[in-house]
Amino acid sequence: MQRSEILGGLHDMALPTRGRRLRTLVLVLLVPLGLTLGGCGEVVSPLPGSTGATAPRSGEASDGRQPLTGAPSDLPAGSTTAPSEPAPESFVERAKAVVAAVRKAGLPEQPAGPTLLGPWAVDLSFETDAQKVAWSAGRVTLGARIPKDEIGVSSMRLPDGTERPVDVLSPRDAMARALEGAEGDCSGIPPSECQLTLTGATLTTARVPTTAGEATVPAWSFTATGLARPLVVVATAPGVLEPPQPSATPPALPPASPGLSSADALADVSGETITVQLGHGACDRDLAGHAVEFPDLVVVGGTFTPPDPGTMCTMQYLLTPTVLHLAKPLGDRLVIDIASGSPRYLGVPAS
Repeated sequence: MQRSEILGGLHDMALPTRGRRLRTLVLVLLVPLGLTLGGCGEVVSPLPGSTGATAPRSGEASDGRQPLTGAPSDLPAGSTTAPSEPAPESFVERAKAVVAAVRKAGLPEQPAGPTLLGPWAVDLSFETDAQKVAWSAGRVTLGARIPKDEIGVSSMRLPDGTERPVDVLSPRDAMARALEGAEGDCSGIPPSECQLTLTGATLTTARVPTTAGEATVPAWSFTATGLARPLVVVATAPGVLEPPQPSATPPALPPASPGLSSADALADVSGETITVQLGHGACDRDLAGHAVEFPDLVVVGGTFTPPDPGTMCTMQYLLTPTVLHLAKPLGDRLVIDIASGSPRYLGVPAS
């Protein structure tokens, strides 16, 4: 995406962009909906060093031929949560292939701390449409009184109440990151009005939502010409609160088969259950979630029945949660999407 011009020297800063994805595209077609997605919840536990043998459970064979499965969810009629069911053999075989590919590429790293949920600008109180447009277009100028140097170290209070030191970005760098991805023009607003001039910056704190709960972090409070309230931007240095970076070498996998649903997000972890969001089409039927456990990884996703050929259907990409039951708590095992082989981190949407 082409970066918009950021006045006052900000256009020279290149900082990471947090991806966003279009979730819904609505078209009416008289064609099959060919989404390679799926969902449902069950458990297979290959033993260390094995090639798919499973740990026995009460009432099951111990020869490794049958998967170890969690009990199907007993959901009321009309529930908006997909049931969790034993994984079919095709799902289990795909899970084994995914695990082999992920291990060959190198296991992704777990995030070092909580991830920010939301933008880097946490308080934007504009008073006119022109100010909103100027921000969206990246038309922001830093006044001469705003400090440009790094200021060192501050502290961050984590959701569990503990504190840790964090490096702090300069006001210029923090504002450049907040504006990264700003695009558009002034949409008919006169150039003299389509601009924001920042006149001062004070280091403060802000409460922000993270994947682990609410945290209190250092932030820059910017005064601006024409604004009664300041603009507040998170000031933590790169590596803090940022989503995990994609693996340098993604796993080499064949395309997922029709009727297989990806797990687009890990929404919750509680004891021996995890909740994931399954991607699917509006006319897909019999959506169910599955989990296949390994010593170092848990592969999740779902299955569904695609619509019949010639079915009239809106072409939508939807997300439905499913609660998956594991044989033991997740612990430090990574959660891996069945379709892409990519990791899913708690509360972090797929990029």
